[in-house]
Amino acid sequence: MTTLPPKQLNNTQKKIIDAAIVCVKRWGVTKVNLNDIAKEAGVTRPTVYSYFRNRDEIIQQALLQSAYLFGAKAIKHLQKFETARERTVEAIIYSLKKLPKEPSLALLKNTDMTDIINNKGLSTPEGQQILRSLFQIILIGKAFTDDELDEIAEVTARFMLSLLTIKSGKKRNDKELRGFIERRLLPSLGL
Repeated sequence: MTTLPPKQLNNTQKKIIDAAIVCVKRWGVTKVNLNDIAKEAGVTRPTVYSYFRNRDEIIQQALLQSAYLFGAKAIKHLQKFETARERTVEAIIYSLKKLPKEPSLALLKNTDMTDIINNKGLSTPEGQQILRSLFQIILIGKAFTDDELDEIAEVTARFMLSLLTIKSGKKRNDKELRGFIERRLLPSLGL
């Protein structure tokens, strides 16, 4: 498996990150400050500052840590599918079902998180490497340049995030959703 290991965090850092997730879910990202996070974590504000520069850095770390762990689970799930087409479709289905249940990744559905997700998560070098590593596995057996791989990862992530955050007027069961993804996304990816 060619995924990157998550950054190692100590117990205090984990408590702070978990507290930030609770606070964002409770009040939304724009209303959360370091005092709220420190109080929820049971630590002082100076303790928070000793590990993180600001609230956005805490949320960024929560997103990246969770992305590493989620990616590992997704890869394990996707190993039973034989083709890049199947793995791509199943990666989206898996993500749509499982992401909302992951504590910090459930924040992806929070619309006031868009800037943080983009600027502090997906578009960071670390976020890009997570996506690239995941798609190297999903697309095994296909020959793509790094630039093409990055584009495929970006388009797929954007498609999946839109399915997560923008509710469709049409209800689709798993079979219909697979067909929708196969018809609308896979051709744009060259699959």
